[in-house]
Amino acid sequence: MSFIEIRDLMKIYQTKETNVRVPALRGIELDVNEGEFISIIGPSGSGKTTLLLVLAGMTTPSAGQIRIGDVRLDQFSEEDRSMYRRHKVGTLWQIPNRNLIWEISILENVEIPMRLLGIPREERVKRAHELLSEVSLDHRIHHKPSQLSGGEVQRAGLACALAHQPYLLLADEPTGELDSKTAGELLRYFQHLNETHGITAIMVTHDFDVAKSTDKLIQIVDGRISGFSRTQDLKTIRDVHKVYLDSYGNIQLPRYLLETLEVQKEVLVEEKDEGILLSQEKEKPKKTKNKKT
Repeated sequence: MSFIEIRDLMKIYQTKETNVRVPALRGIELDVNEGEFISIIGPSGSGKTTLLLVLAGMTTPSAGQIRIGDVRLDQFSEEDRSMYRRHKVGTLWQIPNRNLIWEISILENVEIPMRLLGIPREERVKRAHELLSEVSLDHRIHHKPSQLSGGEVQRAGLACALAHQPYLLLADEPTGELDSKTAGELLRYFQHLNETHGITAIMVTHDFDVAKSTDKLIQIVDGRISGFSRTQDLKTIRDVHKVYLDSYGNIQLPRYLLETLEVQKEVLVEEKDEGILLSQEKEKPKKTKNKKT
């Protein structure tokens, strides 16, 4: 059984001023195994951050089912979501100010999630030291975030996200403010912590090279999953050939394939010995007659 199971997930935002309904997620279907490190990749406005917010318990779905472990997020009350965020999920955001408190040391920052759970100080300090050592910041524990480099700040944020021993780690564009070398270092720490702690990790990104550092890539376009693949099989984003088939028979084709087809036109579906074949006849260009002048 999958650790995360999402079925027909929808999220619709509605503006109070104009009462306009804007769909951000349009029937997401997704399964994630326990301990997997996956990336969700897509252009701006594709719905990837909204999906992350739903998984983090920071926004409620409009419809659909979400099971994580043995709990149903779609059935949670506001109090349930608050307890879920405190105990079960760790988050790392692109903007450092959302990960750390700037006025205190990184050691104190890592202690905070454990203080909220009532963990004794001796145990808090011990675990904070261990986590900061794992991200190679044991020599900087008494420094404030403003005294660290961009990469060190994100590594401190990563340690903070894992302090309360969550079973799910969510990261939204964690390398977005970093140069390629520093981003690569952060991703190596991600991989190490994912492996040593056995935590399930989901990272949102728009960068294919960043996504390649994870076990599996999920592509999202216009609020739907359009493709997925093990990253070891990918050289470019065009190598993503697997798509999800939902319980209604819907599939979302990868964008690069969609651009070669004529939309709003019939597609032929045939059952062959080797599988299902989708095809579409191309319109032949009309011959123009030469007019006599």
